[in-house]
Amino acid sequence: MSIRTEKISRAMQRDLAPLLSRFCQRILPGELVTVVEVVATADLGLAKIYVSILGAKDKDKSLTTIEFHNKEIRQELAKVIGKRIRKIPELNFYLDTTIDHAQRINKLLDNLDIGEK
Repeated sequence: MSIRTEKISRAMQRDLAPLLSRFCQRILPGELVTVVEVVATADLGLAKIYVSILGAKDKDKSLTTIEFHNKEIRQELAKVIGKRIRKIPELNFYLDTTIDHAQRINKLLDNLDIGEK
């Protein structure tokens, strides 16, 4: 990834995080949505948005709800960063599972029976 693409990805993450947090308060009440990472393609045609959803009973359903409102989220993002970049990329949302994976590993490690010698 080029330096320009990395800078744009970081800027999109910085601008998208509060926007998505406010937007999701309306569509997903009681859930906390955070932007973990943004990866943009070199031509800025596509941005992969990795989100973490806390407080959700069904994270896949919450992600589907966010995807359903993709067009509105993209329009709000365009209002914020439209002056800095010419082309607003298409947004694809993905569920970040690193927290769940880390919790599962910790649970497995806690359940290990290691006797002291």
